[in-house]
Amino acid sequence: MTNEHTEILNDVFCDVTEKLAFMFGEPSEKDELPPVDTECIEARMTFAGPMTGSLTMAVPVEMCPIIAANVLGMEPDDESVQARATDALTELLNVICGNILTAIAGEQPVFDLTVPTAHALSAEDWAKLLEDPDTLAFVLEDLPALLQLKLESLPT
Repeated sequence: MTNEHTEILNDVFCDVTEKLAFMFGEPSEKDELPPVDTECIEARMTFAGPMTGSLTMAVPVEMCPIIAANVLGMEPDDESVQARATDALTELLNVICGNILTAIAGEQPVFDLTVPTAHALSAEDWAKLLEDPDTLAFVLEDLPALLQLKLESLPT
């Protein structure tokens, strides 16, 4: 990942999480992240167009109801928030992806985006994602978050 892409991801992630989920985040060094001692969830989507690749976001499961509550304007312990927690994470990823692609490629190019999916992430898979050089680390409301951009092809 280029320095320019890193800067774009840092800016977009923090901007979108603040504006959509009312959560304040900041880039972090990977070795300075708060420890993860709970289940984690990973949301992932792919895109194709002038460039192809994938965007992955991983967070502790406990962050998902917070995201949903903030997006929906409800309390985190509300039953409907709990039911929509994973959907809120995938929607957050979807918005982040669209903003990243626009920041990298501009307003004109058209991309085909897959529907984001989410699944449980083992501690081993969290560690692998964290070690990947294309993964950036963030602290979001005192919880760790990972964002990985994999570009398979760039515009010519």
